[in-house]
Order: sequence, then structure tokens, then C-alpha cells
Amino acid sequence: MATDQERADVLGVQQIDGANKLDHFIMGISVAICAYLAQTNPYAQLGVNKETFLLLSLLIFAASCACGFQKLEARSQLALTNASALGASSGGQRAMWLERGALHNKRCQNYNHIRNYLLLTGLLCYLVTKVWATYQNTGWIMLH
Repeated sequence: MATDQERADVLGVQQIDGANKLDHFIMGISVAICAYLAQTNPYAQLGVNKETFLLLSLLIFAASCACGFQKLEARSQLALTNASALGASSGGQRAMWLERGALHNKRCQNYNHIRNYLLLTGLLCYLVTKVWATYQNTGWIMLH
């Protein structure tokens, strides 16, 4: 029969593995969104027009991809730091590695929040642009 510590270790590994898979999935979806928008968006001169706002939504999604990559890098640095802390020979070295690990963990959290907000902002920008362009084309919204 497994001890409580062994079960806690297994659950911890499963949580880390699930979080890594989710991050990679979100990263793949974000890159696919950028590729789709880059191929399908019409482009024109910058101004108060549909094309400019579609470009803005693409740039927001691209920024979320950059934050996603930074989060993946910070997570790998966190794993390396935790491994170094476990292999430390003295308590002082372990404390130093754990302090560095706390910084990497904070970076992971920050990039995660920024990435999620940018994804939501990009989606809202894209949807508002599509709705606005539809009403502009039917004469409900006048420009000039």
C-alpha cells in the first residue's frame, strides 16, 4: 500500500504534467490563430478602418504567443532550479536554489496572467471589429 507521501508525489507529478500539456496546447492554438489571421486578414493603409483593427487583433495574439513562449521558458528554468535544489549538498545552497525557484515561479505566474489577458483581449478585438465592420457596411455606423 502506498504511503500518503507517495500518493502526494504522484498527484504532484500528474498536476505538473497536466499543466505542461495545457500550456503546450494553448501555445499551439495561439500560433494557429496567428497563422490563420495572417493569411485571411485583408490589409490596407493604417487608419480608422476594418483592416487596421484586424491587424491590431493579430498583433495582440502575437504578443500572447510571445508571453506563452516566455512562460514555457520560465517553467523549464523552474524545473531545472528545483532539480538543483534537490541535489544541493548543503542547506545554504538549497536555500539559494529555492529562492531562485520562487523567482522563476513568479515569472511563470506573471506570464500566464498576461498571456490569458492578451488572448481574451485579442478575441474581443477581433469580434468587435467583425461586428463593427458588418454594421459599417450596412450603413448603421457612419464614418466621415
